[in-house]
Amino acid sequence: MLKVKIKYSFFKIVLVLAVIFNIALPKGGFDISGIPITWGYIILGIIIIISLLKGLVLTKISIYRIQSFLLCLPFIIYFIIYLLYVDTYSLGSGYLISAIISFVFFPILFLLFFEPWINRILDDFDFFHKIILRAILFISVFGFILFSHKIITGVDYEIPYLTINNKDSGLIKWKHNARSDSMYKLFSTYNNGNIFGVCMLFLLPFTKNHKWHKILLKFVMVLTLSRTVWFGLIVYEMISYRKHILKMVTITLVVALAFVLVLVFLLGKDLGYLFDPTLNGRLDGHFFEKIHLFFYYKDFNGIAEMTYKSVLEQMGLVGVILFMIQVFSVLIVSYANKLFLYQNEYQNQLKVSILVYLIVAGIDGAYLLIPVSLFLWFFSSLILTKNTSIAKNE
Repeated sequence: MLKVKIKYSFFKIVLVLAVIFNIALPKGGFDISGIPITWGYIILGIIIIISLLKGLVLTKISIYRIQSFLLCLPFIIYFIIYLLYVDTYSLGSGYLISAIISFVFFPILFLLFFEPWINRILDDFDFFHKIILRAILFISVFGFILFSHKIITGVDYEIPYLTINNKDSGLIKWKHNARSDSMYKLFSTYNNGNIFGVCMLFLLPFTKNHKWHKILLKFVMVLTLSRTVWFGLIVYEMISYRKHILKMVTITLVVALAFVLVLVFLLGKDLGYLFDPTLNGRLDGHFFEKIHLFFYYKDFNGIAEMTYKSVLEQMGLVGVILFMIQVFSVLIVSYANKLFLYQNEYQNQLKVSILVYLIVAGIDGAYLLIPVSLFLWFFSSLILTKNTSIAKNE
């Protein structure tokens, strides 16, 4: 009888597909009644079904996940009450679904039902790390090729259903990527430079011991021409090298100099562009008039670039406080329980990237845009888990 040797398990096949379609090609997919469906979310749906089926017979969830979920729960309840309060959803059903997924569904899924998958990833972390590095290499090289092609030809290169959703065909030019008549942000397969850049903050820790991956990824992040991403990179370097003052200062100055050169020679702008007090029109003189203790407006018009400011305007002071407790919950629990003692160096560095994202979200978090909140909650789930191999050696 002919025997066929299966090289990869079902788990590894699903993991590879999940990385390909959520990290390397996160925007590929199709549209149903104005709602974007990505291949990555379909694969995630399969994982969710398996997780829920396993969850029905779960007898134990780690105390760290329960603690984090309890911190998330007040905002989940508050947001559901808010949705029952409002009368209209001016940005449509697609945006509403995205908000429910990001504010309610992802925290529940990744905190309560994803632990078995995270444990499997940590059991064979070298394999997971390897496919993440390959994804980083692809999106960096492909992104630079698209960036160069756009500058040379003025034409966006698109592969419908793969690099873009079919409904977005021909619309990349409208996704706020132009910096001048001849200069455009690097956005790779993410369709928008800001979204690409903030997502790459989550991937930087995986390049920690890989010099050329690190250089390449930071290079393409500079070419996003996004002040938010530049700020995030500087903060990331400062926190990463906080114990090595000279190295921190040197690297920070080099990165800052690179930004200035790009600013002056590529964008033709002065330093005033970096320190625009209105943050490119995101702040206006009517901000304080929009602040209330609880939700006030009966129209949910989405969460704009400045995530905390937008939540504050939509859901009031109580809402933004509960939201910040939710998104910081994993870091709070992780440090309170000293999980860094039982985790590998990549998990510990991920805490830096998550913190940096939560800082830059005050400027432009793109929180409800695919795949930002997915990155935040997946990697948060990863840092909320003890690495058993390390724990056994303690």
